[in-house]
Amino acid sequence: MRKLITIGVNTIQGFASPAFNFLIVVFGVKFFGKSDWASLINVMIWVFFVSFLFGWGNREHLLRKYSEVPAKMYHAFFSNFLSRCLLLPFSFLLLLFFPTAIAFWAIVLVILTFTYSSLNTLVVYHQKFAAQLIAEFLGFAIIFGSIIYHESFNLETFLQLYTIAFFVKLIVLSLQLNFWKEPFSAKISIEEFKTGLPFFILGLSGWLISKTDIYVVDIYLEKSQLAEYQLLITAFLMLQALAAYITIPFTKHVYRASEEVVQKIKYKLYAISLPLTILGGFAVWFIMEYFVELGFTYEYYVVGSSIALPCYFYTLNIMELMKNHQERTIIYISFLVIFVSISLILLLIETYEILGVLISVASAQWVVLLAYKLHRKFA
Repeated sequence: MRKLITIGVNTIQGFASPAFNFLIVVFGVKFFGKSDWASLINVMIWVFFVSFLFGWGNREHLLRKYSEVPAKMYHAFFSNFLSRCLLLPFSFLLLLFFPTAIAFWAIVLVILTFTYSSLNTLVVYHQKFAAQLIAEFLGFAIIFGSIIYHESFNLETFLQLYTIAFFVKLIVLSLQLNFWKEPFSAKISIEEFKTGLPFFILGLSGWLISKTDIYVVDIYLEKSQLAEYQLLITAFLMLQALAAYITIPFTKHVYRASEEVVQKIKYKLYAISLPLTILGGFAVWFIMEYFVELGFTYEYYVVGSSIALPCYFYTLNIMELMKNHQERTIIYISFLVIFVSISLILLLIETYEILGVLISVASAQWVVLLAYKLHRKFA
């Protein structure tokens, strides 16, 4: 029962973050219009990209380290965090791409998101999912309340509000983790970048699969279409992410469990995949067409829902490969899929616009599934 509660809390917490982001985009577009809110999306996608780069694969790298040498967990955490802080000055490059005031707040946001996301490994290891849920809710409340309160949109004002929200999230989660009470020892070393490189490449390949589409939309389509696509893809990625959130509490156990136990977990994940995808796809259609009033046909929602389904069938295959130190296989598959995804997007975006991008992303997900299952069968 305790394990089920942990899984439930983690699933809610994991689902809450994209759900909160989705609601913010929905109401931001509804209150301020697609073009204005798209200007904020344009800045935030680059903030999150820079933060991702500075993460340098720390999550998977550290979780494995924690599992292998639990007694040195905090030494590993502080060493990795302080070493990666050496990358933060590169965030000043944002000054080259945005006006000074906008770039300043973007840099502050990079620092805050970098620090907040660094705590995620401690959250997973100690299973403090409820604490993170509280932090995410408070951050959401600040942004959502500001959308309701403000009568007009100002980009710099909302970047400042996001800064406040992330600062509050960081403080709340830090107080719950109490990591500063642990004995401090750390070693700032380039070795952290060497050992984290395979995980960074792995994460980068996954990021390219899941995020390339929105950057291409940002370049090729109108700003109003960027906001529309952000709404759709955020909703469908929430459905996709459920598979990962359901399995996160098992992460440290999968590294130790037998193949038979992992197979049982797989079957349970398979069983819930179709009902969750169908119900989720219907919910997305209802919200988008009856509340936001996007005016898209049902094909968009069928294709979008098909983005989510494959993830339920290959998530644990990825964890098994990582358990067996076969990250190279994941990287090879990922870059194959990236090539397929980008090729299809560039081929379809001019003719079919948003629908073409959704078809490309869905096709890439099914290629991922096929590649992992073929590898398992013939490896």
